[in-house]
Amino acid sequence: MITLKDICVSFRSEKQTSFFGKERTQVLFDVSLYIQRGICLGILGESGSGKSTLGRVICGMLKPDSGKYMLEETAIYSDKNGRKKLQEKLSIVFQDYTTSANPRFRIKDIISEGISVYKRRTGERFNSLAEIVRLLKLVGLDESFMNRFPHQLSGGQLQRVCIARAVACRPEIILFDEAISSLDAHTQVQVMDILYDLKREMNLTYIFITHDLTSVTYLCDEVMFLKNGKVTEHIKVKDLYKTTDPYARKLVHSIIEF
Repeated sequence: MITLKDICVSFRSEKQTSFFGKERTQVLFDVSLYIQRGICLGILGESGSGKSTLGRVICGMLKPDSGKYMLEETAIYSDKNGRKKLQEKLSIVFQDYTTSANPRFRIKDIISEGISVYKRRTGERFNSLAEIVRLLKLVGLDESFMNRFPHQLSGGQLQRVCIARAVACRPEIILFDEAISSLDAHTQVQVMDILYDLKREMNLTYIFITHDLTSVTYLCDEVMFLKNGKVTEHIKVKDLYKTTDPYARKLVHSIIEF
């Protein structure tokens, strides 16, 4: 469904290196990956590994310096309709649920944002209030939450609302950027259970960016390891014990005994 080939990204620094301009710091080096429809791919790396930069490339927020990005048969950054197609198929759930939900909106208004996107795209007409109730139930909440404000919810409840909003526009792909890392361990498991059920029921494709290998082994089908902007390993989660990559093996060894 998604193919990235030799993606390179660099950023201009503030340091003036010569008469010809400022130096550039390369963040991603020839990153390639292939994501099949219906799987959950974990992108795992330490802080500064380039995983969030890669996430921005995947969701269309950052054009790479070079390389190819294909969504099915569409070239995202060279086709004039590429980003529009990506917007129609992909939703994002961010790490910081407190800033990704407008504090002045009631929960029903937050979820309505996703519903409105879907209605504009398709022209389909249906009862938005009933759809909000349905979406809340999908993420383990009831209709009593509709008229509450974000500050009246716990972190786990508010992140569920953000997931409901992402699902509301009926995407085919959802990108999670450290979406559970701010939650306590018990709530993380609850949210991952919800994500697992949603993926199965709606035939979704997930991209799960994280620094936590335990959550990858719980939710993902495949995992790609990033270190210093380079892919060191891309392997099925069930085959993690077979990895020979030193970086991947070190992380795996922290939770699995060989």
